[in-house]
Amino acid sequence: MNWQYLSPTEVMNAREGMYSNVVLDKILAEQLSKINSFDYKGERYPFSTGSIQGAINALKNVPNEGLVQTNERVYDLLTLGKSFNETVQGDRKAYTIKYIDWEIPENNSFHVCEEFEVEGMQGKRRPDVVLFVNGIPFVIIENKRRDKNDSLNEAISQHLRNQKEKEGIPKLFYYAQLLLAVQPNEVKFGATGTPAKFWSIWKEENEREITKLLNKKVNHTKVEDRLITEQDKSIYALCLPNRLLDIVYKYIVFDGPDKKICRYQQFFAVQDTIARVKQHNKNGNREGGVIWHTTGSGKSLTMVMLSKALALETSIESPRVVIVTDRVSLDKQIYKTFVNCGKQVKKAKSGNDLVDLLKDKGNEIITTIIDKFEIATKRASFKDESQNIFVLVDESHRSQYGSAHANMKRIVPNASYIGFTGTPLMKSQKSTSKKFGGFIHKYTIDQAVKDGAVLSLLYEGRSAKLSINKKQIDKGFERLAEPLSEDARKDLKKKFARIGKIYESDHVIEEIAYDISKHFVKNWQGSGLKAQLAVPKIDTAIKYQKYFEAQTNEDLKINTRVVFTPPDSRQNNDDVWSESTSESRKYWEQLMQRYNNQEAYESHVIEKFKEKDNEIELIIVVSKLLTGFDAPRNTVLYLAKPLVAHNLLQAIARVNRLFEGKEHGHIIDYVGILGKLDEALTEYSALEDFDEEDLTNTVVDVKEEIRKLPVRHSEVWDIFKEVYNKNDLEALERHISEKDLRDEFYDRVSAFARVLQTALASDEFYAEFNTEQIGFYKSELKKFQSLRLSVQFRYAEKVSYKEYEPRVRKLLDTYIDAEHVELLTKDVNIFDKQKVEEALETYGKSPASKADFIAHQMKKVITENMEKDEAFYKKFSQLIEETIQSFQEGRLSEKEYLESIKNTRTDLANGYQKGIPENLQNRPRARAFFGALNEVLNKKLDKSVSKKRVADAGLGIENIVEGLIITDWKKNVDIQNKMENEIEDYLISKRTQLGIEISFDEIDAILIKCLRVAKNNF
Repeated sequence: MNWQYLSPTEVMNAREGMYSNVVLDKILAEQLSKINSFDYKGERYPFSTGSIQGAINALKNVPNEGLVQTNERVYDLLTLGKSFNETVQGDRKAYTIKYIDWEIPENNSFHVCEEFEVEGMQGKRRPDVVLFVNGIPFVIIENKRRDKNDSLNEAISQHLRNQKEKEGIPKLFYYAQLLLAVQPNEVKFGATGTPAKFWSIWKEENEREITKLLNKKVNHTKVEDRLITEQDKSIYALCLPNRLLDIVYKYIVFDGPDKKICRYQQFFAVQDTIARVKQHNKNGNREGGVIWHTTGSGKSLTMVMLSKALALETSIESPRVVIVTDRVSLDKQIYKTFVNCGKQVKKAKSGNDLVDLLKDKGNEIITTIIDKFEIATKRASFKDESQNIFVLVDESHRSQYGSAHANMKRIVPNASYIGFTGTPLMKSQKSTSKKFGGFIHKYTIDQAVKDGAVLSLLYEGRSAKLSINKKQIDKGFERLAEPLSEDARKDLKKKFARIGKIYESDHVIEEIAYDISKHFVKNWQGSGLKAQLAVPKIDTAIKYQKYFEAQTNEDLKINTRVVFTPPDSRQNNDDVWSESTSESRKYWEQLMQRYNNQEAYESHVIEKFKEKDNEIELIIVVSKLLTGFDAPRNTVLYLAKPLVAHNLLQAIARVNRLFEGKEHGHIIDYVGILGKLDEALTEYSALEDFDEEDLTNTVVDVKEEIRKLPVRHSEVWDIFKEVYNKNDLEALERHISEKDLRDEFYDRVSAFARVLQTALASDEFYAEFNTEQIGFYKSELKKFQSLRLSVQFRYAEKVSYKEYEPRVRKLLDTYIDAEHVELLTKDVNIFDKQKVEEALETYGKSPASKADFIAHQMKKVITENMEKDEAFYKKFSQLIEETIQSFQEGRLSEKEYLESIKNTRTDLANGYQKGIPENLQNRPRARAFFGALNEVLNKKLDKSVSKKRVADAGLGIENIVEGLIITDWKKNVDIQNKMENEIEDYLISKRTQLGIEISFDEIDAILIKCLRVAKNNF
């Protein structure tokens, strides 16, 4: 793959022997001289040594502005370069030094090293593999075994820990552009700052190229005859030098506080679009087409990346991008996304303004609402005939194919038109789309769900709950009692209007509102997840709002707000206020008095809805916020209005976004849009205009999820299949003493709990299972919950709130009479005998469980303090492990095991360890320096040399360090150098007193250990 391996020695040499230095200075200096020169009066000149060093210093001394912001500053330097003054023949001018040759990748150097050790605030960390471009760390890889449970999550977790200021090595991540968590069967990637939930997979067919590579003898490697793994495919796809540079240069954006790297569908959509627009039609204009990327999979960012790629495409002269939407809210959202990503964008305020913006060739990106084209056409004299204008039409299924498209064509007749849609095209639209070049790229609902880019949607029809349905509705959208004529059957608008009337009546509103109150409070309230209610009209919305406001029963109280389009705010659209009553207008006016204007009110509602607190838990909408509204914690969509086709698909996608602790989006349908979901989706009139294959995985019947319950239950017990008596709690607890097995148990219990929560929230559960079965599963969860708490106590584990996602905790509170998790959130001080005895009294069931508790609490203390005094704590760790092993192998009885562990705890608490001189008792810092000296010199210290002398040296080094400490000394290299020099002088002066020769290599080893001890103790 053209990466050159560097040995640890070569790496240390290139980074000037400093663990705190993450850039390979020598390689960078060499490469900057090689790839940079400047032109003066037709001749090329090399940059001066001073400028090259200045460029290195600028890159290495980027001020710390926080993890992602500093990474962005570095990214700007890497992509834009930095200017330096050069003097030639007495003439002084500024020229740019580039850090990477983006145009000719082969000019760069590509190096790889393993176990790249970096000094952090609390000691060193060693990422498994680091890839360097021109000596700059571009890629960090954490590599795990395939046979270890949860290994990929562990790799991601290591990446996240290493990015932390105190416990990590954030400096390395200031430079990193791509992060990989790999094991042979699975790979995920992210960028600096990417939360675990958003790490992605990469899919690409590249087996043929990899097979060729495996069969090649390169750099003394043997031919590999083996099957290709996912690890091979992902590393080849992402780390091939040319591909890596392409991704970093064109497909990374900083979206506000977040760094975002393309997902594979975004990369290939942009690549395919660039290839498409390079083709010309018979009129000489650039080709266009349609990109279908499922709503929620990052369509707006794909637009940003496409605009960036067009701007960087050297074969297109002065490209300009016009982004067209058909709604004010979408225009706002896309404008904001571009601005957040650092793009210079102009927003057309009117038709005339659009023309003026197009006239000014300096405006590279313009956003506009489609109606403004119509106004602009009235200024018939203006046309921009450039063939390098690219019109990106968002939600093109609604606007691109109508008269509005003709208006755009009049203003920019030779532009390339690229339509974006988040929902599949209808059959009728597919033929029309071919006129614009057909599909460029598809990323279907099915693909997005399988990739984990969006969540699957669980659908539950609840129309049967309404008493009105028994009288007036038959089945789904065919439930009206009066038979419809063939014409009426085809005229969906009429039919839906008639159904809509039913859902506007006070009786139905009250019934649905009451059911929502019960359902939301019981299953979602307090979980941090939110809901949306879609209703037919503004009058209806306000009636719902007033119902929720007037609710006096605290057990049914939900905090709701209503959001709708203000009167007369949309052009060329049905005025949603046309049928509203004076009462609704009065309600609206009261809101406006309180919030001054509609925008302030709406911004407040959306902001509060997106926050974790419960000030706004549910928003009631008519049409606004049913499209283009992105709130990841939005989880439940209650449908109380008929919706069809794109509107239905757009609405349900409001709840498909990824969010921590959110397993699915939930659609609760009171209208019966999809009936019982027991037929192909295209059999329902709401979706009959689509192709069935395009709707795969759009929604999943909640019954399918409920039916997984027995399987998830069996999977928990499968862990204990070797335990003969399943009622023997001691045997169960001992069986999962290994951490990997415990983690598997916790994961499976969580999976069972999540399915049970979904089941208990659905009426279908009570239809599918009888009361006895439901009671059984609830009692089983209680048993698992109790075992989990007991095991976490026994093995001194912190209660992980990842395991207690808000929904699972809600389940335990609402349906299961389970012990509170909070009981174990506080750590027990292992050295406080009284507290330990109290804890053991509460939880300890047997001598072995008590011994396990003390042993694992000690192990936790040892792990937390290991860096402070490695030699001291390592011995205790070994002693505890040996004692546990002796018990497990039957060499110690339960009573002896407990006694032995208690004795070890006493010694640990008193700082006593065999072999440590008395003068170090109660001097833990000096003891740590003694341990550092002892580890290096141990073999030379014979019986004739008293360890007391080494202990005295430990006390002496403690005094030296203490005398040099100043504020923020850990960031002060001069103080650290002085510390090392004084310790070195001290050791050399004490050689005679110690009675042994100390080599300079040994002194170096002692200095490294002593500096680490100092950093962790002072």
